[in-house]
Amino acid sequence: MKINKIDLYNYSTIFLGSFPILGLKKSVLAIILWAVFSLILMISEKSYKTIQKRDKINLLVLTSYYLAFVVSFLFIEDKKLATRFLEKNVAFLIFPLFIIVNKNFIYGNTLRKSINIFIISNIILASYIWIVILSNGYEKVMNSDTYYNPIIRNFFSDISEIHLPYLGILFVFSSLVLLNDILSNRIKFNYVFIFRSLGIALLIFSVITYAARLALVLFLVLSIFLVLKKTPKVWIKIGFMIFLASSVFLIFVIPSSKKRIDEIRNTKLILPNQDQKSEEVNFRYGIYNCVSIILKENWILGVGPGNVQKKLDNCYSSYTYKNYDDYSKIEYNSHNQYLDIWLKYGIFGLILFLVFLLWGTKNIDLLYGIFIFIIMAAMLTENIFDRQVGVVFFTFFNSLFLINRIDHFEKSPN
Repeated sequence: MKINKIDLYNYSTIFLGSFPILGLKKSVLAIILWAVFSLILMISEKSYKTIQKRDKINLLVLTSYYLAFVVSFLFIEDKKLATRFLEKNVAFLIFPLFIIVNKNFIYGNTLRKSINIFIISNIILASYIWIVILSNGYEKVMNSDTYYNPIIRNFFSDISEIHLPYLGILFVFSSLVLLNDILSNRIKFNYVFIFRSLGIALLIFSVITYAARLALVLFLVLSIFLVLKKTPKVWIKIGFMIFLASSVFLIFVIPSSKKRIDEIRNTKLILPNQDQKSEEVNFRYGIYNCVSIILKENWILGVGPGNVQKKLDNCYSSYTYKNYDDYSKIEYNSHNQYLDIWLKYGIFGLILFLVFLLWGTKNIDLLYGIFIFIIMAAMLTENIFDRQVGVVFFTFFNSLFLINRIDHFEKSPN
């Protein structure tokens, strides 16, 4: 069967969902090739002529985060820093632009297939990492895991090349989609049900093992919500609660996870000082203290995107704690995307940022709601948009979710 360019365009879009296993360089290359293909299609098919007023508004809002920094670029002294930001965040421009302009050439099932490829990629990635761990001897690896040598966490972060809080987000979103698929269909013990169940077990066991704490909380909360919402069957609810209880039990049993829980229990609200060892330091408390100090004087207009880290580093210098991981040796950002935006653009910038995040949620469907909830919750503890994987994850799926809303999308023949 002959494949036309529209089919090929959808295949290339679906392929981008495999970014978890592609790695940074290959993902960037795939996005560049997709963007070139999108541009060719846009020109050859004159899709830019079909843009309606609502499309222009959507495009303006979804690219506003990037456009705001383009304007700020003119006022930033450190042009190297600004250029790096523009390069790293170009997906905020590319995905909304081409997906909205070419929306009539994107099939109705392309989003779902992209999510499926994304899920399969995460399962393959998790499986490969466990093969490497088991080949090194499970007990040997577990016994070697310490605070100063978190070998389990290193296996996952080094092999995946993804910062673990982000990897937790990817794994948990995949698990929740699989769970929703199980609950949305009549429960049949066939190979599809087994694959989905094993996929959830593998991904969540992995998240427990490398102890992505917020990701685990999100899975527990959202999975309970899904089960209560999607099925009236008592036996399914009981079975799932047993699974959750087992997961919680593992959190306190697996050494690498238990250490992370102990860190929370032993954490004290004391600013970093010279009398503390590394495992005693509450780094986030030190970060948020400096953020509050800076915002106290700059909460209306912020300090500008080029000055945030300088202001934070200047505040960190007052801490007497000195070690291999102190504030002078590692660049600690605000560890909260909302605070980061507030620091950069002030309170009005933060309000516009929330509009940007929630723009596509009118008549939102369940999966899109889960996606947005995960993103917004993750932003409470991480600067999600400071890393390429966070940018790609959000911009790619958010743009596809938006055009698949009924009131914004007209299906093309498949």
